Amino acid sequence: MGGYILKRLGLAVLVALAVSMIAFLLLRLSGDPAIAIAGEGARSEDIELIRKTYGFDRPLPVQYADWLGKTLRGDFGESIYFKQPAAPLIFAKLGTTMVLGLLSLAFALAISIPLGVAAAIYRNGWIDRLCLALAVLGQALPNFFFALLLIMLFSITLRALPVSGSDTWQHFVMPTIALGYYAAPAFMRLIRAGMIEVLEADYIRTARAKG
Repeated sequence: MGGYILKRLGLAVLVALAVSMIAFLLLRLSGDPAIAIAGEGARSEDIELIRKTYGFDRPLPVQYADWLGKTLRGDFGESIYFKQPAAPLIFAKLGTTMVLGLLSLAFALAISIPLGVAAAIYRNGWIDRLCLALAVLGQALPNFFFALLLIMLFSITLRALPVSGSDTWQHFVMPTIALGYYAAPAFMRLIRAGMIEVLEADYIRTARAKG
C-alpha cells in the first residue's frame, strides 16, 4: 500500500512538472514579453534593457529552472501588469476562489446525487434517459458559453444578478451554477453506476426474493 501511494505521488509530481513546463513554454512562444511590457513604439534599447532586467535574454531552460526554483520557495516574482509582488495579489483572491470552489462542489452534488439515484432506480426508463441527456448536455456545453447565457438571462434581460464582483452572495450565484453544472454530470454518472451495482448485488436480490 505504501509503495502504491509513493508511486502515485511520484506520478503526480511528474505530471505537475510537465504541465508547468508546457504552460511556461506556451507563454514564451506567444510572443516576446519584453515588447509587451515596453509597449508599442518603444525603442530597441528600452526593450533590450527590459529583457536583461527580467532575465528574458537567458536561454529558456535557465529561465524555467529559475522560475521553478523561486516558485517552490514561494517567490512568485512581480506582476508585470500591476507592478507589484505577485504573491499578495494571488493570496488576496485565494479566499474568494476557495469559497466559489466549495459552493460549486456543493451545487454539483446537490444536482448529481438525486438525479443519479433516480436514474439508477428507474433504469432504462424516461427518467434515466432524461438524466443521461442532461449529463451529455452538461459536458458538451462549454461552461464559459453557459456562463455567457446566464449573464444574458439574469444580468442583461432580467437585471436580477450582477455581472461581476465578489462583495455579496448575489455575485456567487451565476459562477456557482456555471461551474457546478459542468461538474455535475460526471458525479451523476458515477452515482448512477454505483447505485446500479448495489441494486444488482446478490444480497439485494435475496432480500427482494424474500419480500
